Amino acid sequence: MPADTCDSEFWRLFRSTGQPLEGQRVHDLFIGGGTTVVEAARLGAIPSGTDVDPLAVAIVRHELKRPDSRVIARAGEELIRFLNEKVGHLYGPVAKAWVPLHYFYLHKVKCPDCSHISALHRGLVIARDSSKNGGVVRSTALVAFCPKCFEVHDLSSPDRKRLRCCGQHDLRSSNFAGQRFTCAHCESKSTHAELQTGSADRLLLAVEDTREGHRRRIRNPVDADSALLASSQRYLRNHREELWLPNRPLKKARMDSRPRSFGISEPTEFFTERQLAVFGHAFQWLRSADYSEDVRCALALAVSGALATNNKLCSYATEYGRLAPLFSVRSYSLPALSVELNPFHPSAGRGTLRRSLERVVRSTTPEVRRYVWCGETRRPIPLTMRFRRSGDGADIRCASAETAPTKRRDTDICLFDPPYFDYIPYSELSEFYRAWLDRLKLGGKPLLPDAQAPTLSYARVLSQCLKSALKRLKSRRPLAFTFHSADPMAWAAIGLALDRAQLVITAMWPVQNDAHMGHHARDANCEWDLVIVCRRETDCTRANSDLSVRTWRRAVAPLRIQSGDTVSMQLAIDMAKARFGRPKKGRDER
Repeated sequence: MPADTCDSEFWRLFRSTGQPLEGQRVHDLFIGGGTTVVEAARLGAIPSGTDVDPLAVAIVRHELKRPDSRVIARAGEELIRFLNEKVGHLYGPVAKAWVPLHYFYLHKVKCPDCSHISALHRGLVIARDSSKNGGVVRSTALVAFCPKCFEVHDLSSPDRKRLRCCGQHDLRSSNFAGQRFTCAHCESKSTHAELQTGSADRLLLAVEDTREGHRRRIRNPVDADSALLASSQRYLRNHREELWLPNRPLKKARMDSRPRSFGISEPTEFFTERQLAVFGHAFQWLRSADYSEDVRCALALAVSGALATNNKLCSYATEYGRLAPLFSVRSYSLPALSVELNPFHPSAGRGTLRRSLERVVRSTTPEVRRYVWCGETRRPIPLTMRFRRSGDGADIRCASAETAPTKRRDTDICLFDPPYFDYIPYSELSEFYRAWLDRLKLGGKPLLPDAQAPTLSYARVLSQCLKSALKRLKSRRPLAFTFHSADPMAWAAIGLALDRAQLVITAMWPVQNDAHMGHHARDANCEWDLVIVCRRETDCTRANSDLSVRTWRRAVAPLRIQSGDTVSMQLAIDMAKARFGRPKKGRDER
């Protein structure tokens, strides 16, 4: 859009389903979840992009191709029926009035010093009805267990502090605190790495059931529950030849030692025997199903999505009554109370096979729900929009942005979100999924700082990525990216990369990226990105910058800018001062 476009015209186009970018080419150097290229395609642009992670590439290609949702839904139902016939019995009889939803486990760890075996726990509360918005409404205000006999108790008050069973127990008492387990026998302290908690035996503590017309209940396990676990072990042993299971170990050289430090070295060790039976049959079925490659890919994404909610590292949101999936805190985390989901539950449960399938089916439909700004009410309003089929001509490659080949200089804008300096090892996290999709090999080296020379190493690789992008970018067209960090070295790396790529900053502004971070929220966290618009030095004249945190703070009110973002913004402004410029006159800025 021309630089002098008024606000009302911008929002008119934003809320329309027209394609104002028709014929334009948009390139993303680090596609990640694909937001940039998918939105560009919806607006009529021809997208292209790269990522070293084959999982990201598979997801984005699916989002752009959008195979027929009816065929995916039909094939998905066929898959679920097949799995139910094969292994549904491992979760109990279908005709039961009460249907198991969640199974709760404690890890039985051995003290490295005295070899005493204890059930590791962080507290005695399993579930609490605190009347929170979105929380499960229960007949019982509080459910807790005895740390001696493991009997489950229903308590009448959500604020109850003590439990009487095998003596008196403080409900907040634990033997695992500050990432250390304290042995009750010898009082020595141990880490998960020393305990190898991830590979320890587990104790089935409780089962949460549902019944139509009734509130959920959490009960003690019975003999039938233990019998199903034993049956699952036998089933896996007797039917392993029928299953496709990943057999390559997890990578040893890691930025984050987890999950290997937990004692998990093989992809299959994340899962219970019946989870392995479910997924082993599912991925074997996908390999031989008589459907097109696009449909099988869509179903593979649905099944792999269910991996995150069906593994031993899932926890339970005590006050909301729902499972918290693996990576809910953006890393490998080992819960004290782990939860196993019934993947065949017909109506409840986050991450069941049916819900995972429904999510992928929705991703193939042309309807999108988004918020747009209403000038009359001065508020955002929800709007359901229906876009035409898009993504034709898209070029999405599993390759490094540093070395990705390009045929010609035809791109109108490069728009991207590079990995942050305080790197989250996404490629290590995606290994959890890639092992099952049989796509372990990365398309290049991820962009991350070297511990020995973080600023120089990050700047060197990013500058090469920028130079590669400039080879495809048309003359006088912009390159824009988002970034935040409260680390001065990170912004020094950004400035050095721009210098090496001979780029000038022509605009910069904040955009909120991660509001309401829940348990991630801290005053020092960054919840705002800086959008940084650059052009080639040869297309610009140097200019003074009038950027200031004070101006931005006034502009975004009543939204707040907290301390971490204030630091990030000031560092960005300081970096930009010596690198600021204006596009040369004589051409409209686009």
